[in-house]
This record gives sequence, C-alpha cells and structure tokens, in this order.
Amino acid sequence: MLKKTLLTLVLGLGLSSSLYAGTQLRVDMQKFSATMTNAQISFFTNDKASTLAAIIKLNKLTDEILGNKKTITALLPEAVKYKASIAINSADMISKYSKEIEDTLNDKNMKAINKEMKTQEAFVNIQNQCFRCHNLVRDWK
Repeated sequence: MLKKTLLTLVLGLGLSSSLYAGTQLRVDMQKFSATMTNAQISFFTNDKASTLAAIIKLNKLTDEILGNKKTITALLPEAVKYKASIAINSADMISKYSKEIEDTLNDKNMKAINKEMKTQEAFVNIQNQCFRCHNLVRDWK
C-alpha cells in the first residue's frame, strides 16, 4: 500500500511539474513576444530610448530563460529536452545582435541612416533566431 501511495505521489508530482513547465514556457514566450513587439514599435516610431529599453529587456530575458541550460531544459517538454542546446545557441545569437543594436544606437559618429539600417538588420536577425529555435525545438501537433 505504501509503495502504491509513493508511486502515485511521484507520478503526480512529475505530471504537475511538467504541466507547470509547459505553462511557464508559454508565459516566458509571451514575455519575449511582448518585448519584441515593443522593440518593433520603437523602431517604427524612431524612439531610440524605447528601442534601447526593449533591447536591454530582451537581452535580460534571453539570459534568464534561454541562456541557462538547466533552466531551459526544465521548461521544455520531455520529448524535446535534448534540443536545449538549440535554444542556448539562439540565445547566444540574440545576445550578439542585441549588443550590436545597443552599440550602434550609442555610436555618436555613425550617420542616422546607417544606424537605422544596421539596427533594423540586427533586429531582423533576432527575429530569425526566434523562428529558427521555434522551428527546430517546438513539437508541432
């Protein structure tokens, strides 16, 4: 009887933790989406301060969620946990492009049109990393 109770408890905890992980991953991805939307709006309105704020927030989220193998592995569904390294590689690239945007926007010697072109290109590269990770890691059903 004790073995059945313990087994039920362990299975219940396992299921609840995987449900939590799925919910948390969805919440985290919604944070990424909102931050990317804010960055895009800032680009459209030529709001340098808001763009920088959104990119800094994106970089922070990336480090917290995707940049740590233990964290991202825990959030991924069991069937795709082995793909955590893809998310980490995308996180590295997102950080690289985020830094490029920050450096470019803070460059006092660069012409405005060149800043716009270079930062927009880096932003599109960030979007591509998001899509790449989603395409390779998500388990479409």
